[in-house]
Amino acid sequence: MPLTTTDIVVTTTAIASCAILYESSKMSTLSLPPGPRRWPVFGSLFSMPGDDDMREKFAEWRRKYGDVVYARVLDQDLVILNSREAAFELLECRSYKYSDRPRLVMANELVGWGNSLATMGYGERHKRMRKLFHEGMSAKAMEKLGYMLEDETVKFIHNLLESPEKLQSHARQATNATVFKVTYGYNVQDGYDPILAKAEETVDMFSYVTLPGTWLVDSFPSLKRVPWAPFKSKAQEWQKLVHEFRDMPADFTMGQMAQGKHEPSLMSNWFERAEEQPEGRTEEGDLFIKAGASIYGGATDTTISAFLTFFLSMIYYPDVQKIAQAEIDHFVGSDRLPKLNDRDSMPYVEALYKETLRWQPVAPFAIPHRLGPEDDTYQGMRIPAGCVVIPNIWGMSRDTAIYHDPDTFKPERFIDTASHEAELDPQSFVFGFGRRRCPGIQLAQASVWLAIVTVLSVFDITPELDASGRPIMPDLKYSQSTISGPKPFQCKIKPRSLSAEKLIRDSMIGI
Repeated sequence: MPLTTTDIVVTTTAIASCAILYESSKMSTLSLPPGPRRWPVFGSLFSMPGDDDMREKFAEWRRKYGDVVYARVLDQDLVILNSREAAFELLECRSYKYSDRPRLVMANELVGWGNSLATMGYGERHKRMRKLFHEGMSAKAMEKLGYMLEDETVKFIHNLLESPEKLQSHARQATNATVFKVTYGYNVQDGYDPILAKAEETVDMFSYVTLPGTWLVDSFPSLKRVPWAPFKSKAQEWQKLVHEFRDMPADFTMGQMAQGKHEPSLMSNWFERAEEQPEGRTEEGDLFIKAGASIYGGATDTTISAFLTFFLSMIYYPDVQKIAQAEIDHFVGSDRLPKLNDRDSMPYVEALYKETLRWQPVAPFAIPHRLGPEDDTYQGMRIPAGCVVIPNIWGMSRDTAIYHDPDTFKPERFIDTASHEAELDPQSFVFGFGRRRCPGIQLAQASVWLAIVTVLSVFDITPELDASGRPIMPDLKYSQSTISGPKPFQCKIKPRSLSAEKLIRDSMIGI
């Protein structure tokens, strides 16, 4: 008897179902990646870094277990990726599976950080916000806004000239001013600035509220429904802070636009484009405001950390400083400051910039990814569905298979010569992976490179001396947080010559 259409459909469905079941059963028999011992209920909780340095703990695990390590904390699966190869394969090549974020109950659901690009779940809203970033901060867009970065860099070196002992404060001021100018067309006020103060308070809170292991509700989400839970009043207070942080600078830009006196910025460009579309402003305005806040939250502390790492490296490696200054003197001269369009002409300064990113990565463990609802496999190992995936950026920067003598600051490692092939550009991993790669990479690259080359063109950086005239070398131990930075330190920052000092002062005219 001939088969009917129904028979064919049923048979095909049955075969497909059997194939799926077979593949699922085959995957379930695969072993999890190796990792620390797991105890009933607690899992690997007692083996986690705790007060130890995560860098050292993850390095120990890599030596013991390999490039992919599995741990379980309470009911949460963790996978640590210790090599760039593993991270690239899973987070870049399979980004469609690994683009979600862990569930942050306190930060995202109670405080309101769920609308920040860095922490929001993967979905349509995330795609729309990333598109805004790519359009607004492309290389072409940065060319149009580059003069803003150059002006703020001039202010930075002028502040260093006037009070070099306030390096950390000036670095923060310069970074904040650049981000507010580019994003909102807002000029940060000298001294106390209410919008800046609100932004800094909010970002400090973000670092605290997203710190793993801080909030019991992150491990036991049902606690958020307990009305008397002590963290709920704090969450409400912080939620108000988040809303004020988002709205204040955006309100400034919209107010300036209404008066017809706004400066070009990402925010004004977004709103102008939306106004050309029917109902555009109403539909997209909220997205623009949250995107603007995401830029500030993602760009400030990371850039400040990179700035300070550069100064630290110059204290420890004076020969590197001299080589870079010689290149700047040759290609730029001493009668003007470097510009962004000088970048291609100075390969050693470019290499120094790359080494700054590699030597002390600003986000040593990035922001964790999360695998989707289905198991995955890698080199014969099962990666469990829903697991939190941590790319060990620090470990990649110290991989001796990629970098020779990785603890030493050596810009020349990135320069091709007849006897040496350039080592891997760290920008391939320090900015993240896949659909979670930093969308503001063009702004970050331009800001950090310009600060490095401009400072070196006019200043010498040396250690402070003690009472006996011996150099005081700063501590190289960095903070343990999502965005890692050095401890406060002092150094000498002096103009290279009287003409360099005059150039700094003359460059301030008209800014």
